[in-house]
Amino acid sequence: MDKNLELKDRVDSLEKENRLLDAKVLEIYSLYNISKRLSVTTQLEEIFNGTMDIIGTSLNIDDFCILLLDVNRKKLIVGGLHSDTDLKDVEFKLGEGICGRVAESGEMSLVPDVSKVSDFLFYKGKKTNIGSFLSIPLKGRSGEVLGVLNVNKAEIDSFSAQDVDLFTEVAEQIAVAVDKALSLKNLKDISIRDPLTGLYNRRYFFEHFERDIDRSKRYGGAVSIIICDIDFFKNFNDSNGHLKGDDALKAVAKIFEKSLRKSDVAARFGGEEFIAILPETPKEWAMEVAEKLRASIDAESVEGQENQPGGNLTATFGVACYPDDADFGAELIDCADKALYLGKAKGRNIVVPYVKDLITE
Repeated sequence: MDKNLELKDRVDSLEKENRLLDAKVLEIYSLYNISKRLSVTTQLEEIFNGTMDIIGTSLNIDDFCILLLDVNRKKLIVGGLHSDTDLKDVEFKLGEGICGRVAESGEMSLVPDVSKVSDFLFYKGKKTNIGSFLSIPLKGRSGEVLGVLNVNKAEIDSFSAQDVDLFTEVAEQIAVAVDKALSLKNLKDISIRDPLTGLYNRRYFFEHFERDIDRSKRYGGAVSIIICDIDFFKNFNDSNGHLKGDDALKAVAKIFEKSLRKSDVAARFGGEEFIAILPETPKEWAMEVAEKLRASIDAESVEGQENQPGGNLTATFGVACYPDDADFGAELIDCADKALYLGKAKGRNIVVPYVKDLITE
């Protein structure tokens, strides 16, 4: 009898070891699949759109998200979701809530029962079916925090030590991919961005512009151009110095960034001149956008503006539209430029559309 019990115990022990071994093999295989996918991923969009399902399926989790740190705004913003799409606009300041604290400290946080902590924010009230929570920092090669991986479970005390180890390994792999993607993005930005204002540079503008014109020729639709020139900018520089002039250029660039759609492209065209492409936009709509830009610049408080004529920093705008005003891209820019200089002649701080019969060659 004792031998039978001993044999049964041995069998039970072997079965348990086999189950643990099977689980470990599955874990290794899952990590391999995730690593394989992330290793060929070079863009943030691919990480968030292409690998979330693989991570969820491989690890058998259906409720997790990746938040990236916006260094300039000092906020966590949602990059990828494998749960409710309602969470896509949720943001956390550094130090706010559990994940905000994780991003600030760089230390992982495991909350076995979220009802027992006062600073768990339930994703700003947008998600309530959470019992336990794990937040792991995503760190770059230099140890800087790039974001966090949040894993949510409906039941309390749902994370085992093995779970924590597994998700930590996954977070490390995600961090490597995010770091690589951000580095490549930064390199690309250096080649296509104006270093002072952060807007696109002239070279990128022309590449994008020609594509938009070609698309319009093929499929129809209007493409509008807005050209902007800061009024009396030489006077601003002479009165306040070039560093203050740089600040004024940055302020105007930010207004362009805030005022335009994602499909629009704004660039620093040279000196104090800015230009924007508005695809699928007729001239009357572009005029409204240009007027909004003009009014925003006029209302902006810029140090040194009291030395300008009228006491404000202002800008003049010219607007032209393809195919109404021109047959090809270079001609369209020339039309907008002529409208701009007519605006200068009329007294500045206005928006002028190109009208062929009213603007002489």
